Amino acid sequence: MNNKVSFEEVISNKNNKLIIDCIYENKKPNVDYSCRVLPKLMRVQNSGGFRPIGEYKHNFDVKYVVLYSTNEDIYWQDVLDEELGLYIYYGDNQKAGRDLHNTKLGGNLILKQVFELASNSNFSERKKIPPFFLFEKTSDNNVKFSGLLVPGYKDINQKEWLTAIWAKRNEGGRFQNYKAMFTVLDTSSGSNSNPNDASIDLRWLDDLRNGKGYESKYAPTSWKKWIEKGIYKPLTVNLDSRIRSREEQLPSNNNQIEMLKYIHDYFIDKPTNFEAFAISLTMLADGNIINCDNTRPSRDGGRDGIGEYRIMNKISQALKTTFAVEAKCYDLNNSVGVKETSRLISRIRHRQFGVFVTTSFVDKQAYKEIIEDEQPIAIISGIDIIDILFQNQITDIIKLKDYLEKYFPQDLDI
Repeated sequence: MNNKVSFEEVISNKNNKLIIDCIYENKKPNVDYSCRVLPKLMRVQNSGGFRPIGEYKHNFDVKYVVLYSTNEDIYWQDVLDEELGLYIYYGDNQKAGRDLHNTKLGGNLILKQVFELASNSNFSERKKIPPFFLFEKTSDNNVKFSGLLVPGYKDINQKEWLTAIWAKRNEGGRFQNYKAMFTVLDTSSGSNSNPNDASIDLRWLDDLRNGKGYESKYAPTSWKKWIEKGIYKPLTVNLDSRIRSREEQLPSNNNQIEMLKYIHDYFIDKPTNFEAFAISLTMLADGNIINCDNTRPSRDGGRDGIGEYRIMNKISQALKTTFAVEAKCYDLNNSVGVKETSRLISRIRHRQFGVFVTTSFVDKQAYKEIIEDEQPIAIISGIDIIDILFQNQITDIIKLKDYLEKYFPQDLDI
């Protein structure tokens, strides 16, 4: 269970540090702004997803920024990739007819200035970049500290670090917003004040406010190395051996659950059409897939699709391999068991891998056998289907319905 720090501990200064995945609790009962812990903990304003300290409109002098992600807006779902130490954040312009940088909290303007500074390769420019502290809303309305961020990511082309994308809400017109990529820094090396301690001493905030963040003895060493030399050290976690629970494989948001149920009901009597949909999702999930086609039911050999995958695609002689897809359109309460996964495992050939796509979830035993036997099987469960759709701007029932009717019409037998 995650460590928790009470509101009273924060107020009394008994807690003086930020710990990864630690939950900081609001005052109970949480009746107004004065009960919220984040402003007390980080000394920032009471509301908003983008909470900067310092000047940014005329003379850029931002001391630090708190990013607060609730993921309640179905159109903009921020993504924390714990395996890569990558955080994808969407800016604060959400209204049609408004300039990209003319937002109430100034978030997009700060993003523009920060990423321009990050694109330069010299120390003096990076020193002007404020640290970003990521907090996420928990299911019980408290806040969780998820990491210290710096703009950019070492394995992604610099041109993709900050991009302006077009979007449109059902109730309004078109507008632009920023998609920003951050590195979650590994702070395990600690600071000069406390070496090898991954937590962040909150006394650093005082030094940041006074313009001495870099010189501070509380400044995390990994952050200082990034300022000095542009060295990215992401906080990565090996998730390959992790068996996801039922809850982790299915969405918890009501809108997302409704979308998943709609997909199930739409395809339940059209299994071949669902196979085509599963193949489409697989291709959307990975740009290295060259092609993937349905197999004929009488010749599929237990596989619903066969595809070709490109490895090292940025070199002239890229390697290629093949993979198989198995698709199961199951109700959310109907799990995928050993029988179904073993069928795919037994039919993938030497040097192939498999992709199992389901609208439900893989039960513990089947998942365990895949992990422990090191089977080359990727699982796309219900929550993964929703994530793929969201990444392609299919974020509600109306857009989902339009998408399915356009590409997988009910009157067409694939």
